[in-house]
Formats: sequence, C-alpha cells, structure tokens
Amino acid sequence: MNTKDEKSGIKPRYLFAGGGTGGHLYPAIAIAQKLCEFEPQAEIHFAGTSRGVEARVIPEMGFPLHLLSVRGFARRRFWTNLALPFRLIGSLGQSTAILRRVRPDVVIGTGGYVSGPMLFMAHLLGYPTLIQEQNSYPGVTTRLLARGVDQVHLGFAGALPFFKGRKNISVTGNPVRNLEVAATPAEARRHFGLEPDKPTLLVFGGSQGARVINELMIKVLPRLLAESDLQVIWSSGKWNQDMVRQAIVGCENQVWMTDFITEMPMAYRAADVVVSRAGALTLAEINVCGLPAILIPFAAAAGNHQEANALALAKNGSAIVILERELAHRDPAAEIIALLNDPGRRAAMGRMARESAFVSASADLARAVLQLKSKGNREKR
Repeated sequence: MNTKDEKSGIKPRYLFAGGGTGGHLYPAIAIAQKLCEFEPQAEIHFAGTSRGVEARVIPEMGFPLHLLSVRGFARRRFWTNLALPFRLIGSLGQSTAILRRVRPDVVIGTGGYVSGPMLFMAHLLGYPTLIQEQNSYPGVTTRLLARGVDQVHLGFAGALPFFKGRKNISVTGNPVRNLEVAATPAEARRHFGLEPDKPTLLVFGGSQGARVINELMIKVLPRLLAESDLQVIWSSGKWNQDMVRQAIVGCENQVWMTDFITEMPMAYRAADVVVSRAGALTLAEINVCGLPAILIPFAAAAGNHQEANALALAKNGSAIVILERELAHRDPAAEIIALLNDPGRRAAMGRMARESAFVSASADLARAVLQLKSKGNREKR
C-alpha cells in the first residue's frame, strides 16, 4: 500500500483516543499495529490520561501520548464529580489543540471517557472519525457519539438494537493481539512446569485479577484435585496473590500461579477450559483460540455489560455462565469437573467458539480506517 499522501508527500497519521483500562486501550493498540503493517511509514499517536493504563503502556511501545485532563464519573467518591463539567470543558480545548498539532488523517475512538471529548471535537472540526465499541451493551460515549461519527464498529451483534436506523454501523468483532504460538499444547504445559498430558484449567480475572473468582477457586480446589486429574494455570492479580499462594501450598506440582501472566498466548495454548470474567477482549481471545469457557461476569460492570457479553457466548453454545448471585446455589466444582471429563462436549464448545470468532477483526478495522483516510485532507485544515 502507498505509505504517503501522493499529493503532499505527508506520512499517514492516525490518532487513537481510548484508555483508562486495558479493555479500551488494547483494541486501539491492535488496530494501530495492523495499520503499521499496512503502512510501515504511518505515524501513530494516542490521546489518554496520566491516570490510565495508557500512561505506562504507550510510552513503552514508543508511540507519542497526548494527555487530557478528563476523568470518568466516580461512583463511590461522588463529591469529586463536582469538578467534572470544568474538566470536560478543559478537555475539549485540549482535544482541539492536540488535533491541530497532530493533524491526523483519521481519529479512532475505542471507548471510555478519554474518547468522548476527542471524538466530539474531531467530528466538529471535520476529521474522519471511527468508533470501535467492544461490548454487547454499548458504552455511553459510543451511544452519544454514534450519530455524528463516520463509522461505528461493534464487537458483538447484540449491540445492534441500540443503534436502530443508523447506516454507519458494522459488526466487525473485537481486535485482539497475535495469539499464535509455535508450541503444541503439551509443550505449552511443560513451559509452565506442568504435566504434558493432563487436562488443564486456565483461571484468571483480567489484568487486576478478580477476588470473587479467586475465592471460589480456593474453595473448590481441594475437591477439583481430589475428584479429577486436572492441573491449573492461575493468574491471581496482584491484590490476591498472597491469599492464593497460601491456598496452593502442598499442591504446587498441580497448580502454577502468578499475579499476572505475561505469556497469555502460551497459557491459552496449554488450556483445555477457561474460567474467567467476561470482559469483551477476554471473550474475543477465548473465541479466537477456540476454548470452551466457564464465565463469571463482574456484577458491578457498567451497564452490566459483562453479563450481556457472557450470555452472547452462552447463546451460541461456547460458554457456561455462572452469575455471581448464583454461586451460592450452584455447584461450580461439579460443572468444571463435568466439562473437563467430557472431551466431546469441550470439542463442540471449542468449535462454536472458533466459528463465532472474528479472526480478521484487526485487519478489517485497519482497512476501514484506510478507507476513511480518503475523506480527509490535512492540507485544507
């Protein structure tokens, strides 16, 4: 592909707005990396805050990060929201300044409070704009901006009813990192110091961990190890790692645990079944890897979007959903054991996961950005 504007000789330039959490940041990174494959000379810029995960991740990747002072709505310390209108007004001015300094060909928003002011001002100033929404229950920012931006790309078809009558909506799936590894499942298990031929359970609750999942696994682990031949790869999150470490004393040969798994593609490769939360990117990765899952959605997620995400997978037959309020009267240990002991059911669920995966989401979204580029002309701004 042509890497420069043929008339002006200016390198392609793209601005991503989205962050605060990894769920909003990593889709942007996946699209940005694919754009760099298509256009090696492209300049990639990010807008974010000093408080979000992007403040650490983006500089490490070598991309410029432009900071906004906007913050999200505080649900607990509600009195801090009194400053929100002033921060919002300030962030609109900051967004305008960043746009005029960067002069991007396309502005891409991936959700969260960071993308709101940037996408609003980009649309107002005539820049081509695209939103990538990860969840089945769309965020407030996406719903507010959908009418004005050029394109909205959804991660789940279940979000379509929120945009009835709109012609700028596409279901493209959620972009994920490269999950391919050369190792076989047996080699991947050896990588974690586990037996190569035993059924393996992968447990994690997102980058920060999930106390509900950790407490559940601590409760059922003795029964799981006594009634099945399984082994476990367990990511506890940094806040619960001491609690989990104490719980696995004496069974370290069957349980490999850490606070954060840096080699997730290898962990997916080693796993037969996943127990996890239901964040949109987690589910996209599980589907791409073709793994059956037992999902425990985070009950306090905004708009209860994790439950909506999880139920979408349950509907197509690739996941079992256990809601937090059901944990007291269901038997998660029995459900895990039954699934691990049923290779036929696991295989069927894995096939459904792969069939519902959007394997080319990153490339499809990058191509959509490139198509929008033709609508912009930095020389006229």
